[in-house]
Amino acid sequence: MTSQQIQSLALEIAMLGNQGLNINDPTKKYQIKSLVGEFSGSNLVSIMYAAFQQFAPGENVGIDLSKEYEIASSKSQHATLLAKWH
Repeated sequence: MTSQQIQSLALEIAMLGNQGLNINDPTKKYQIKSLVGEFSGSNLVSIMYAAFQQFAPGENVGIDLSKEYEIASSKSQHATLLAKWH
C-alpha cells in the first residue's frame, strides 16, 4: 500500500469508529471499502492503530495499543531479518 492508501484506510476506520465499534465482540461484522472481507471491531482498531503509526506516530487515536504494536513490530523485523539469512 502507498502512504496515501494507508492514510485513507486509517481515516476510513476512524470515521466508522465515530459510529461505534464494539471491540469486545469477536464477531466479524464490519466492512470497509479499503479492504476486502469482514472484520471485528478489534481487527479494525488494530489496523487503524498500525496505520496511524505509519503517518502520524504517537497520535492519540482513542486507544493505546503501543505495547502490542511494539511487540508486533519487533516480531516483524525479526522475521524480516531471518528471511534475509535463509
